[in-house]
Amino acid sequence: MSKDSGPRDIGPKDKGLAKALALGGDRRAFGNIPTVAEAVAADPARLPELVACLFDGDAGVRMRAADALDRVSRGDARPLDAFADRLLTEGAAIEQAEVRWHLAAILPRLTLTGEQRERVVALLEGWFENRASRIVQSAALQAMVDLAADDPELRPVAADMLGRAMRSRIPSLAARAKRILKPFEVDRATLDAALLPETKPLTLSVLPDRLAVARLAPGDGMPMWLDWTDPLVSATRTGEELSILCRESRVPDGVTAERGWRAFKVEGPLDFSLFGVLARIAVPLAQARVPIFAMSTYDTDYVLVRDEDVERAADALKRVCTVVAPS
Repeated sequence: MSKDSGPRDIGPKDKGLAKALALGGDRRAFGNIPTVAEAVAADPARLPELVACLFDGDAGVRMRAADALDRVSRGDARPLDAFADRLLTEGAAIEQAEVRWHLAAILPRLTLTGEQRERVVALLEGWFENRASRIVQSAALQAMVDLAADDPELRPVAADMLGRAMRSRIPSLAARAKRILKPFEVDRATLDAALLPETKPLTLSVLPDRLAVARLAPGDGMPMWLDWTDPLVSATRTGEELSILCRESRVPDGVTAERGWRAFKVEGPLDFSLFGVLARIAVPLAQARVPIFAMSTYDTDYVLVRDEDVERAADALKRVCTVVAPS
């Protein structure tokens, strides 16, 4: 058989791509992967057939189909865009490691919607956390960095994963992180924070009250409606204003105020020598596009978010902190 006859040897008369990818279940065998990839790249109309092989009952076929799709996507991933949703649902549900590490390579090459990109990020984070396969962890790390290359908002996420990989004491994962790190562009502060030794975990509690931030004139003095026995009350005076944080229900109508806030309290007391506490909270909230208002006391820190954002904020913070719901 001549070298250039490969793609013509796997046509419909030969029972298709699944047969070309089946080698008696021996998942170690390389098989016809390059030939199949070349055939599909030359005839994109066969791409649905190759995608279908990803869900074949034979684990060897699934593995080789994922490899072939990976090869096709390196040349031109655009034809695979139409299959993004299927790859993110049915494909992501396949637990086979050999499939997952190829999917991790494919997904960042696709043209994704904002919602699809969020799903990819969540998927890669899950695979990185799952220690069942070191290769899948490494592939997820590489994929997150690839996504971050075109999305500056994801660079803190990728930097955090790189730092955790380098601190993981898993030689293969740490080595992959070091190889990735050299060309990876991220601001110095984010990278330094990611590479710091692991610090004491943070625990945050969600306070039950709706809060308001009221603005008064600097010479008004403390208002009569303020109740210092409430769980969280704060007053800050500058030359321009007197700012009051308190229960929303305390603020009378007609007072200039931003209402509808909820507070996350960092369980303390916190040592004054600690640094980066607010950054560890603010970064995941910024990535989730949750606006915040932060304040500190002698013992601890508070981060306020809009009441309608509190569940989304808690989900984002659970990646880096323990979040305790109000009792």
